[in-house]
Amino acid sequence: MELHSQLHSLLIILVAVAVGSYLQAFTGFALGIVVLAIAVLTHAAPIAIVATTITIVALPGIAIALVRHWQHIDRASFFQTLIGLVPGTLLGLWLLGKMGKEHTALLQLLLGGLIVAGGIALFIKPRPHPSRSSPVSFVMMGLLGGLMGGMFSIPGPPLIYHYYRQPVFIQAIRTSLLALSGAMSLIRLIMQGLQGELNAEVMSLGTLSIPVAMLASWLYVRFPPQLSDLSMRRGAFALFVAMGGFISLTAVLPNALAAPVKPAMSARSGKTISVVSPQYSKPVP
Repeated sequence: MELHSQLHSLLIILVAVAVGSYLQAFTGFALGIVVLAIAVLTHAAPIAIVATTITIVALPGIAIALVRHWQHIDRASFFQTLIGLVPGTLLGLWLLGKMGKEHTALLQLLLGGLIVAGGIALFIKPRPHPSRSSPVSFVMMGLLGGLMGGMFSIPGPPLIYHYYRQPVFIQAIRTSLLALSGAMSLIRLIMQGLQGELNAEVMSLGTLSIPVAMLASWLYVRFPPQLSDLSMRRGAFALFVAMGGFISLTAVLPNALAAPVKPAMSARSGKTISVVSPQYSKPVP
C-alpha cells in the first residue's frame, strides 16, 4: 500500500511538472505556481520537497538559455538586485523550515495568495518609467523576490513587475530576470546541500522531472495551442485564481473543505528532521 501511495504521488508530481512546463513556455513563470498548487491540493508531497524539485527542474533550462544570451544581462540592476536577493533567499529558506513545522496554515495561505497574484500578473502591462528606478528599489525588490524564492522557489510577481517598468530593452529584462532566477536557485540548492536536505528522495524526484519538463516545453513549441493570446491568458488566470483561492480557503477553513490525509512523501536528511505535509498530517520522523 505504501509503495502504491508513493507511485501515485510521483505520478501526480510528474503530471504537474508537465502541465506547469507547458504553461511556463507561454507565461514565463507558471512552472512553480502550477506544481506547488497541484501538490498542495492533492497532498502529494510537502511544500519543502516540491519547492526543491522546482529548483532542480528549472536550473538546466536557465543554464542553457544564459549560455546563449548572457551578454544581454543588465549588469547594473542585476548586481543591485542580487544584494537583496541573497539574504532574502536565506531568510525565505529559514521561514519555510520554521513555518513548515509550526505554522502550516499560514504557509499555505501565503502560497495561495502568491498563486492568485501570479494570475493577476498575466493581465498587468506595466508602463516603463521615463528613467531607471533607484538602486535601493532594486535591492528591496531583490529582498522580496528572494524571500518568495527561498520559501516557494518562485521569485514572485513584484520582482517581475519592477523589471518590466524599467526603460531598457525587453531582451535585457528577460535575461536579467532569468539570471536572477538562476542565482536564487543556486543559493537555494547550496544552502540545502550544506544542511543535508538534498537527500536521495528529493534528488530522484528532481532528476525524473527534468525530462518531463523538457518534453512538455518541446510539445508547446511543436504543437502550440490553437487559442488566441487573450484566451490563453484568461484560461491561465482562471486556473491560477481558482487554485490559489481554494488553497487559501483550505488554510482558513481546513475542516470544512478537506479531510486529513497522510502524506505520501516526506522530507528526510542525514539527520532526522520533520517536514509537515501541506496541512493536515502529523510530522513524519
